[in-house]
Amino acid sequence: MGLILSIDVGTTNIKAALVDETGQLYGKTQKISTALESDASGRAEHDPHRLREALLEVCRRAADRHGSEIDMLALTSYMFGLVLLDQDGEPLTRISTFADTTVQAHFPRFLAAVGDVDDMYLRTGCPPIFQYPANRLHHIGVTQPQIAARTAHVLDSKAFLMHALTGEYVSDYSTANSLGCLDISGRWDEAIIRATGFAVEQFPRVLNGLTDKVPLLPAICRHLGVREGTAIAAGLYDGGAVAAAMTGFAEGIGVGNFGTSGMFRIPTPAPVEDLQGGLIQSCLLRPGRFFTGAGINNCTSATNLLLSLLGENLDYLQKTPLSTPGANGVMTFPYFTGERDMIVGNIGTGVVMGLGAANTRDDLARSFLEGVAFSYLLVKNRLDPHRQIEEFRLGGGASTNAQWMQIMADVLNLRVCVTQNPEMGIIGAACMARYGEGSDLIECSRRIMREATVFEPVARHAKIYAALAERYFSIRQALRAPLLARLEQSAD
Repeated sequence: MGLILSIDVGTTNIKAALVDETGQLYGKTQKISTALESDASGRAEHDPHRLREALLEVCRRAADRHGSEIDMLALTSYMFGLVLLDQDGEPLTRISTFADTTVQAHFPRFLAAVGDVDDMYLRTGCPPIFQYPANRLHHIGVTQPQIAARTAHVLDSKAFLMHALTGEYVSDYSTANSLGCLDISGRWDEAIIRATGFAVEQFPRVLNGLTDKVPLLPAICRHLGVREGTAIAAGLYDGGAVAAAMTGFAEGIGVGNFGTSGMFRIPTPAPVEDLQGGLIQSCLLRPGRFFTGAGINNCTSATNLLLSLLGENLDYLQKTPLSTPGANGVMTFPYFTGERDMIVGNIGTGVVMGLGAANTRDDLARSFLEGVAFSYLLVKNRLDPHRQIEEFRLGGGASTNAQWMQIMADVLNLRVCVTQNPEMGIIGAACMARYGEGSDLIECSRRIMREATVFEPVARHAKIYAALAERYFSIRQALRAPLLARLEQSAD
C-alpha cells in the first residue's frame, strides 16, 4: 500500500502530511496559517480565495517528491462553516465560522420561521443554538436579498474545499449535518431549508464519509504530481477524524479534545435527545450511525483568564500542587464565553462561589480546573445515564497538564488516556480513508494509542466529586435567571 496525503483544515491552520499504512506520519507535517478575520462586530470569517490557495499550497508541499507513492487523499475540516457560491462556482460571501456572533440577535426570527423548535431538534439532532448556519442563511435571505438571488450553491467548509479539488459539489454526512438542515436519515430537510428562504437543490450532494471517494480534477493531479484518477475520501469533520484515530469508534469509549475549547462524544446507533438542556448534538456519521455529544466552550480559555488575574504562567497550573478535591468549598462556573446549551447559552460570564477569607489562590485555581471538569461530567451524564462508558481518550494542548488530567479522571470517575500526538486529525482522516470503519480501523486506533499516558481515578477523590456533582448541577440550573438579569442591566 502506498501513502495517503491527509489534510486537516482548522480555523487557525491548515495542515497536510503523508501517512503510511500503519497510521504513522511519513515525513514532516506542512502547515499554513488560516487565522480568522475578525473585528469588534463579532465577525469571524475565512477569506474563501485565501483558504483555497492555502489548501493547494499545503498539499503541494506535503506531496513534494512523493507524488508517485500517493494512492489517495483524505480531507477533514471544521464544522459550522458556511459559504455561498454563484452559478460559476465563485464565492459570494466569506466563509463564516462557529466563532462568528454577528447573527446572534437574528436567531429569534429564524426560530419563528421554523415554528416547532423541538421538532427541528428531533429531526436534525442539532440543538437550537444560533451558531448553526441555517440561522445565518435566514439572515442573509432577509438582509441581503441580492446575495440570496445570485446564490446557486450553499456549501459548508468541507464542500467548498472538495469542490476546489474535484469540481464536484459534495460533502460528508457529519460536516453537512453542522449546517443544521440535514435530517437524521441523511436527507436534506426541506421544511427547514424552505424556512431559511433557500432551496434543497442549492445544497451539496452528501456522501458517506467512511466509504465514499471522489476523483481529483486532472489539473489537481498534475499540481500534486499524483496519478490521474487519484481520488479523495469524503472523510468526516475534524472531531470525527480525531475520534477515528483515537478510538476507531469502538463502543464503550468516549473521545474528547482539550484545548481552548473541548468536546466529549461517543458513537451511538441512534440520536440522544436532550430537549430540556439543548446540549447534545447527534452528529450523523452515516445513516444509522451517530457520533453524539457536545462541545465545551471554556477549557483553557477559562484558565487563561485565571492566570491573567493571578499574574501567573502555565507552570503554576502544571507544577504547583493545588489545594485538595473540592477546593475547600470554592466552586467556579467557568462560562466566561458562554456555553453551547440552552441553560447557560451565550450568557458569557462566569461565577465563583464559596470564596472566603480563609481560602487561598490555590483553592481558586483548583476550582477553575474542577469547574471545567464538571462541564465534561455534565455531557458524560447526559450521554451515558447507564454508565456504560469505560474509558475516555483525550487529546489537545491542555491535556499535557497531568494535574488537570488527574482531576478529569477523578471527576468523571473514568480511566483517562491522553495522547500527545498533535496530528490526530490528519492521522484519523487517513486511517478512515484506508480502512473505512470496523475492526481494521479499531485495530489501527489501538496501535496509535499504545503510547498514551493513562490516569486512573482515585476512589476517595471520585467519591468526593460524586457528592459535589449534584450540588454543582443544581446551582448551574439556578444561575440562568440572575445571570440573564445581570446582562440585561448592563445592556441598559
